[in-house]
Amino acid sequence: MELEDSDCLCDYLSHKKRLTELFFPNNKNPIISRHSTAYEEFWNFLQKLQKWIRSRSQTDGQSLRLLSQKRARLNLQTVNYRLEDFLRHREADRHSSGTLSRRNFQCFHLIFDMYLDFLQKQKISRIMKLRRDQAALPMAAFRSQLLDQLSAHRVVVVAGDTGCGKSTQVPQYLHFGELDSHGQPLGKGYQHIAVTQPRRIACISLAARVSTEMLNELGSKVAYQVRFERTRTKATQIVFITEGLLLRQMQLDPFLKEYDVLVLDEVHERHWQTDCLLGLVKCLVMARPELRVVLMSATINVQLFSSFFDNCPILEVPGRLFPIDIKYIPLTPAEISEAGDRLDPSPYLRLLQRIDAKYPATERGDLLVFVPGMADIQAIMEPARAYAEQTKRWIILPLHSTLSAEDQEKVFHVAPDGVRKCVLSTNISETSLTIDGIRFVADSGRVKELSWDASARLRRLKEFPISKASANQRKGRAGRTGPGVCFRFYSQEDYDQFEASFSRMLVSPTTINLMTTTRADPRWFPTEGLLCVAFNTPEIRRVPLETLVLQMMVMGLPDVKYFPFIEPPEEKCLDEAVERLLSHGALIKAASITDSKTRPSSTSSSLQVTPLGRLLADLPVEFSLGRMLIIASLLGLVEPVLSLVAGMSVQAPLAPLTSLGGSELARRVEALSEYESDHGDAFTVMNVFDEWLRIKSEANEPIGSRTHDHSDRGGSLNARRWCRRIGAQEQRLHEMVRLRSQFAQLLSDCGLWNREGSTVRKSLDLSHRRNLNRARRTERLKTKRRRLLTLQDGTEARSGSESEDECETDSSRLRKWLSAAGGAGSRLGSVAQDVSVRDLELVLCYDLSSLTEFANRHSEMTQADLQLLKVVVAGGLYPHLAIADDANAYRVANRGGAAGPGAEMVFHTRTKGFVTLHPNDVFVRNPDVLFPKTKCQLETEEPPKSTKALTYSSDHQLLMYLDLMETTRPFLVNTMHVPALPTLLLYCREVDTNEDATRIVFDSWIEVRLADAEAAQRALATAIWLRAMMDRLMELQLANSARIRELHAVKDSGEVAASTGQASGTECSNPTDRDPSVNDVQYQCRKLRSLLGQSLAAFLSSSAVGLYTLHRLLAGDVKRLFRYPPGGQPKDNAYLPRLMRKIFITKRKFKTLFSQ
Repeated sequence: MELEDSDCLCDYLSHKKRLTELFFPNNKNPIISRHSTAYEEFWNFLQKLQKWIRSRSQTDGQSLRLLSQKRARLNLQTVNYRLEDFLRHREADRHSSGTLSRRNFQCFHLIFDMYLDFLQKQKISRIMKLRRDQAALPMAAFRSQLLDQLSAHRVVVVAGDTGCGKSTQVPQYLHFGELDSHGQPLGKGYQHIAVTQPRRIACISLAARVSTEMLNELGSKVAYQVRFERTRTKATQIVFITEGLLLRQMQLDPFLKEYDVLVLDEVHERHWQTDCLLGLVKCLVMARPELRVVLMSATINVQLFSSFFDNCPILEVPGRLFPIDIKYIPLTPAEISEAGDRLDPSPYLRLLQRIDAKYPATERGDLLVFVPGMADIQAIMEPARAYAEQTKRWIILPLHSTLSAEDQEKVFHVAPDGVRKCVLSTNISETSLTIDGIRFVADSGRVKELSWDASARLRRLKEFPISKASANQRKGRAGRTGPGVCFRFYSQEDYDQFEASFSRMLVSPTTINLMTTTRADPRWFPTEGLLCVAFNTPEIRRVPLETLVLQMMVMGLPDVKYFPFIEPPEEKCLDEAVERLLSHGALIKAASITDSKTRPSSTSSSLQVTPLGRLLADLPVEFSLGRMLIIASLLGLVEPVLSLVAGMSVQAPLAPLTSLGGSELARRVEALSEYESDHGDAFTVMNVFDEWLRIKSEANEPIGSRTHDHSDRGGSLNARRWCRRIGAQEQRLHEMVRLRSQFAQLLSDCGLWNREGSTVRKSLDLSHRRNLNRARRTERLKTKRRRLLTLQDGTEARSGSESEDECETDSSRLRKWLSAAGGAGSRLGSVAQDVSVRDLELVLCYDLSSLTEFANRHSEMTQADLQLLKVVVAGGLYPHLAIADDANAYRVANRGGAAGPGAEMVFHTRTKGFVTLHPNDVFVRNPDVLFPKTKCQLETEEPPKSTKALTYSSDHQLLMYLDLMETTRPFLVNTMHVPALPTLLLYCREVDTNEDATRIVFDSWIEVRLADAEAAQRALATAIWLRAMMDRLMELQLANSARIRELHAVKDSGEVAASTGQASGTECSNPTDRDPSVNDVQYQCRKLRSLLGQSLAAFLSSSAVGLYTLHRLLAGDVKRLFRYPPGGQPKDNAYLPRLMRKIFITKRKFKTLFSQ
C-alpha cells in the first residue's frame, strides 16, 4: 500500500498524547524516552519534514512516495505491536471514532523509523568524528611508548602541555593495551585502574568523557567516586577518584590490592594530598613490585618527580595549541592598585572596547579574564555589565569557587550569535577547568595564594605575582580551539627579565647551597616593577598539618619527620602540629603509658595514636570539628551538633554580603535578619538550614495541615527562590544533609551514638528505590546539551524575578510525586521524572520528615540548652579564643563601619593581636550581645597597673572562632560568643592562681579576678570535678567504641558464632546484644552522661561564679607574674588553700601568684 502526501500532512500535534502512548511508552527500556531531549526533538523533526514535503509537493507531488521507496534503505525498522493492537481494537469497536486513519498511523510509523535512522546515522557520525579526534591528539603518537615504558619500569612520568589528551587517553591506553594491525585494541591491558583527580568536578567530567569515548554507560566499566556520590559497581575497571578518598582507602588497605595501576593526575598542582600520596606510593611500589604508577603533570618541574622516583623515565608530550598572539599592555602607575585597594576596572573596559572595534561580531570568540580574587571580579563586573547593557554585545559572567553549581555551569553555555561571553575568573580555570570557545585571554599577572603562619596560627590570603608556569598556562587557554590572543597587563621586559633571573638561579652555587642547607624557598626574583616565580609553593607548606600528621600516624608511621616527602614542610610546622595533637589527646607519648617502675627506652618515648585520635582520623572533617562530634556524643547532643558541624564544614553556605551594595545589600540583610542568631554564625547557618528543611517538608503535607505560614514570601514555597532571596546556596544545604548522614553513620559505627530514629533510611520501599534509581539513571543519560545564553544571564539575578510560568515549585512537583507514590500504578514513574534527584534523595534516603522533626526541636531549645551546646562547640574550637579590646564600646558608639556598627571592633588572640570581625560576621550587625549586661566597679586591694578601672560582671563573653584569615587585615571567621570563665575553666591547658584563687591566669595570657574568694574556690573545685567526669566518660565511651568495633569485625568475618558460644546457624543481628560488658558500659555511660549534663547546666549559670573581671596579659605582664612570698621559699605548701595543695604544688612547686 503506497502512501500519499496527504497521509503525512495531517495535524499530528493535535493527537500528541495518543501518539506518545503508542510510540513512546513509559516502560523500563523505551526506544526513546518521553523525558529525553530526543523526544522533544522528534516533534521538531516531524514539523520540518512536513514543511519540506509541502514545498516538494507543489512541484512533483511524489515526495512521500520517494521516501517510501527508500524504506528498504533504512538501517533499521521497528515493529510496533502496540499500534497494531490499537488499530485492531478500534476497527472492532463500531462506536469508536478517530480523526487519524490507518494510513495516517502508518505514515507516522514510517516517520518514526526515519527519525530513528537519522539518530543512528548521527550517532555513527559522532563516533567517527570522536575516533578521528582521538587519533589526532598528540598523546596518540606516544601510546606504544607509554605501554613499553610502563612494562619495563614501575613508575612513568607523563608530562604534557594543555590539550595533549593525557587525562582522557592514558586510562584507555592502559585498559585496552596495544592495537592490532587494523587499529583495534588487543584487550591485553590492565583491568583495575584508579585515576586520581584533585577536584570532584574533574572526576565527574572526566569519567563521563572517558565512558563516552569507550561507548560505555557511566557506572559500568568507567565510574567515578567522590564524596557523597559514586557510580562504581562490581563491573567497574576504571575509576576516577579524588585524592582524599584514595588516602582513606589506603587506611583500610595499605597495599591497595584492588588496583593494578595508579594514575596520579595533575601532580604539578602539589596539593597536600598529592604530596602525601606521592610519598605513600613510593613506599608502595617497593612493597608491591607488580604495581604500576603513572604520574601525569603539566610541563612544570617534571624532573622533580622523576628524581623522587629514582630517575624514572619521563614521557614528554607536546601540547596541541593553535598560534597565540601575545600582546603586552602594561598598566600605568595610576592604574596599579596597592594591596587592599579596589582594582581599577578601566583597563579591562578598554579591552572590551578594543575587541569590539577590531574583531567583527560575526567572528566567534569569548574572553577569559584572570584576576586575583572575588573582590576584583566584583570591581570589574559592575562597570562591565553596564557596558554590556549599553552595547548588547557581551554577557559578563563570574567564575570562582564560592559560586553555586548553577551559576558555575553558565560559563560552559554558548553565547548567541553576535554576542561574546566574558568570563571573569580566579585561577580556578587556569588548569582544572576548560571553557570551550575562548579566543581571548586577559592576564592580570596576579594571583591570591593561601599561606599558613604556624606561629600566629592564621591563614594568609595574599596577592602575589603569578609564576612563569601559570603565565604559560593562562596563555594556553586562548589557543585550545583556534588561533587566539593573550593580553598581558604587564610589560615584555618584566617577562624577559624573569627568564634571565631564573637561569641565573639554576647555575648559582650560592643559591643552591642556600636551598639545601636552610630549606629557604628562593622562588622570588625581583624584576623591573614585577616579581615572578619559577613554580608555585606546595600546599603542604601553606596549610596546618594536624590532619596530615594524624592520618599518617594512623597508617603506622612512627615519626612524620622520616616520611619521604617530595619536598618536606618546615620542621617547626610538624612540631607545632604534633604539639596540638598531644594537647587534644589525639596522640600520646609512649613513655607516659609504660610502667612507672620501668625506665623508658628510646623507643617508648615515641608517639602513639590514642583511641580518640583514631576516631578523629575516621571523621572526614577538620580536626576541631571532629572533636565537637565526639564531645557531643559524650553529652547526648549529637543531633544539633550534626547540623552545626555540617554548616561549618561546607564552603560558604551563605553568599557573602561584601559582593553586594546599595539597595540590594539592604534587601539581603533584611531578609536574612529573620534567621540571624545572637549566638554566632554557626547558629545562623543552622537556623537557615532548619527553615529550608521545613520548606522542603511542606511538599509532603496537605495544604490545610501546614504548621508554618509562608505567606510573607509572596505565596511561593519554592525553596530555590527562598534561598536566592536570603542569599543561601541550596547546593550547600544539600551537602549539609549528606554530611549529617555521613557523620551520623560514622558515630554509630564507632559505637558513640545510638542511631534509633536517625536521619538516614537504610531500607526503602521497592517502588521508591526503583523510581529513585530510574531518576538517577535518567539524569545521567540526559543529553548534555549546552544551553544558549541570553543577555539576561549576564545580569544579577534578583529575588522574586521569576516568571509565573516557572512557579510550579519544587514542593508542588514533589507533592505530586509523593501522592502518586502512595498508591500503585504506572504513573508513579512518569511523575517522578519531573522531580529532581536531589529532592528524591532528600525525602527517601535521608528521611526528610525526621530531619524536619529535629529542626523543629532546635527551634524549641532554651537558653540553657544553647549554653550547653556552646560548651560542646568550645571544646572543639579551643584554643581558638579571642578577647575583646577595652576600647570596643567606644568604637561601636562613635564610629562603627560601613558593614555595620561592629565592623571596627578589635579583638586579640593568644598568637595575634588586633584582629577584627569578618564583614559577613553576624556580630558586625549586632555587636551589643558581646558586651556584659551587668557591670559594676569594685574597690580591690591590688589594683591593676592600668589606669582604667576593671569592670566586674558575671556574664563576660569571649569569642570562639573557626579560622583566623588575613587578607587586607586579619579577620576572625565563623565566630560564636561563649561565657568567659566557665569556658576557660573547662578547657584551658594551664591554670595559675594566687593563694586564695581570686586571681587566675589561664594559659599565661588571660587573667580573671574574682570578687568572692569562696565563689572562686568553689568554681575551681567544680571545674576540676567536671573535667575529671568528662575524662572518665570519654574513657568509657572510647573503650566501648573499641569493643563494638571488635565485635562488628568478628561478625563481618563470619566468626560471631565462636565468639558468642552459639551454634553456627544462630543469627545475631546486633553482636553487641550478646556481650554483657558492652551493655554494662553503656549503662554507666548513660548514668554518667545524665549527671554530667545537669552539673554542666548549673555550672554555666552566671550565679555559679559570681562577679569577675577579664583582662588580657601582655608579654611583660607574664614575666612579672610570679614571686616568692615574704620570707623566702616555703618548705611546704601550707599557705595554699586546702583545695589547691595537692593539685597546684605538682605544677609550679613553691611558686605562687602575687600582684607586683
